[in-house]
Amino acid sequence: MGDIITLRGAVFSRYKTIEDFAKAIGWKRNKASRIINGIQHPDIDDIIKLTKVLEITDRDAFVALFFKPLSSLLTKTDA
Repeated sequence: MGDIITLRGAVFSRYKTIEDFAKAIGWKRNKASRIINGIQHPDIDDIIKLTKVLEITDRDAFVALFFKPLSSLLTKTDA
């Protein structure tokens, strides 16, 4: 996941289309599209599914993808 910092980038680095991704995660295409495009925020169950299907194992990548506003706050206070 190294340089991928958006959910959309993570999805399209593994799947050619939203339909392919939606099938893999078990969602309807509309829901997959809304979440990938930031129209709908994933709930905790969605985040768990996303983590599994995108094989996110790196803690920093996980935080950057799902908690970006929080991660930027943490970075500012860590300095």
